[in-house]
Amino acid sequence: MHGDAVDQVRERTDIVEVIGQHVALRKAGRNFKGLCPFHQEKTPSFIVFPETQTFHCFGCGVGGDVFNFVMQFERVDFREALRTLAQRAGVTLEETAPPPPEVVERHARLYELNARAASFYAWVLWNSPHGAPGRELLERRGVDRATAERFQLGFAPDRWDALLTWMLKRGATQEEVVAAGLATQRDDGGAYDRFRNRLMFPIRDREGRVVGFGGRALGDAQPKYLNTAQTAIFDKGTILYALDLAQDAIRRTHEVVVVEGYMDAIAAHQYGFENVVASMGTALTEEQVKLIRRGVDRIILALDADAAGQMATLRGLDVLRESLGEADRPVLDARGLVRFERTLKADIRIAPLPEGQDPDDLIRRDPDAWRTAVAGAKPLLDFYIDAVIGDTPPADPREKSELVDRIGPVLREIGDEVVRAHYVAEVSRRLGLPEHVILRARPAPSRRIRREDAYRPRRPIASPEEHLMALVVTYPEIVAPLIPQVPEEDLLDTRHRALLHLLTGITPEQAAAIIADPPEELREHVEALRGLMADRPPVYPGQIRIEFDEVIRRLRRERFDFRMAQLQAEIHEAERAGDRDALRHIIGLIETLKSRFPEFYPDRSPYFRDVRDTGW
Repeated sequence: MHGDAVDQVRERTDIVEVIGQHVALRKAGRNFKGLCPFHQEKTPSFIVFPETQTFHCFGCGVGGDVFNFVMQFERVDFREALRTLAQRAGVTLEETAPPPPEVVERHARLYELNARAASFYAWVLWNSPHGAPGRELLERRGVDRATAERFQLGFAPDRWDALLTWMLKRGATQEEVVAAGLATQRDDGGAYDRFRNRLMFPIRDREGRVVGFGGRALGDAQPKYLNTAQTAIFDKGTILYALDLAQDAIRRTHEVVVVEGYMDAIAAHQYGFENVVASMGTALTEEQVKLIRRGVDRIILALDADAAGQMATLRGLDVLRESLGEADRPVLDARGLVRFERTLKADIRIAPLPEGQDPDDLIRRDPDAWRTAVAGAKPLLDFYIDAVIGDTPPADPREKSELVDRIGPVLREIGDEVVRAHYVAEVSRRLGLPEHVILRARPAPSRRIRREDAYRPRRPIASPEEHLMALVVTYPEIVAPLIPQVPEEDLLDTRHRALLHLLTGITPEQAAAIIADPPEELREHVEALRGLMADRPPVYPGQIRIEFDEVIRRLRRERFDFRMAQLQAEIHEAERAGDRDALRHIIGLIETLKSRFPEFYPDRSPYFRDVRDTGW
């Protein structure tokens, strides 16, 4: 990927247009304002600045450029945000170069063959005597025809070559049908249908293309469920069943419910629960999580209540925690001031189901009970602790140690101190261990600086933000322990935020390794930052720490001055328009800004009128 791709995308993108697709903006002087999409508010404090191509919420402090907005709003990382905006701007990224024409043609043929097979199976289900067993099964399970047709359900007749013969008559070759996973090659060179006497569930990707099938056996035939073998376009672990139908509801509600089986998802959609997808009988994979994490605030797992279902849930939780990533979210502290908590990018919950019932059973029997189960989904930590510790905690100290190793990392991810303290106390009580052992917290690095380390920072080499990041990439082993001090919301360059995410929560040695071999999309920028320090003479670690603190102070001062200037411009516009409500609101925003940057807010002048003393 070319290092200048980010700049090309930024030049071709209008932040007002991008944000305006998600937020109702109205003109406010030279800028635009609207209700912040990142926290609840009744009066607009979310401002978009066309001149600088940035945004900032004076209520919760979230801000940045267009990349920051997409990352925050869509819950994606920098790379995905770049891909999204590049596609919108018509910028080609080298790493996404199109595959060779022969590969494109081969994939297109596989899509075509799968679509034909879906049509064949559907025709058999509704129009052939061979489909009677399938129709009877759907009737017993309460699936109406409209729902069955929406999911393209079909039936594979109880014959060895029904589909293969039908395909060959319509121009397909035996090799193509086998390559599509619809037939199995015999040792003698012939082939036979992979699916026979089964209710067929076409599996579609998020674009609605049929990529494979699941087949449910009738009677006692084994296996009960059979899927298409892996092909060039089908990998069960990278697809979620019904996502093509659920994605609009997921975007609308910012919530997704994950069930296990085909019939679970079908029943949910038939009864109006359209934000439901199925993992197709397996624990969630990282690729499946990537499909649903975008724009989602809550992920609810509603798997079977039996032991196997609980184990699948636990495996899914591990994958969710590793795949969702983290985000900084604005919250109010006890004084009503805004602070930022690092937490998972989505709230994970578990919907407990009655013993012996799967979602399909519960939804068909009592839709309201299903609605209640989803609404009352248990928080991740409650389920996780119950499932890991069990009803009877172990007595063996080694087993306790293993449980702490498993639960501790989850507890450390909790951003809210009160919530974390609650769960630490609960685990401490159940395991009979001191609370400090549960978290196994290590002391923070010492910040004490010796007198001989005293050092006056060098003259700024660039903007405070570039200076700060140049220190990070030049002295990663020294600076790594200090990274939590960096006010990420004050970094305007998305590449800097992405770099900080990579370096957060790791050892100095790991930080140095990442800087030595950064991701491709950041490599050129890291080299440019290193170049800012190229001719610098050797310095002591203590000097670097002092310089780091000073640059952070300058960065915060710069952002404070910039935001105050923006608000002063807003005041002039409101005064010119005689808009008293707007003036009162802007003054409130200034007070919020003051609370976030108290060290930079000047004392009242004894000679001049102060905006804080206005009668507005």
